[in-house]
Amino acid sequence: MNKSNFSLTIHKIWQQFYTWLISSSDLQVWQESNCWRAYDPMTGRSACFGSEEEMRVWIDKSYYR
Repeated sequence: MNKSNFSLTIHKIWQQFYTWLISSSDLQVWQESNCWRAYDPMTGRSACFGSEEEMRVWIDKSYYR
């Protein structure tokens, strides 16, 4: 492997690690059969809501004050 290929490989590995690092700290939201759930891996907080609107209000109050 020459120096150029090595640098490219290291760059690709760094990009993948950075993408994983950023995405693993994002707020996660999903719908289950009877509720909406949210989980914040940065704080460890999670919540369950009866409607999408309730979930959006919680997100707004929690993150966009």
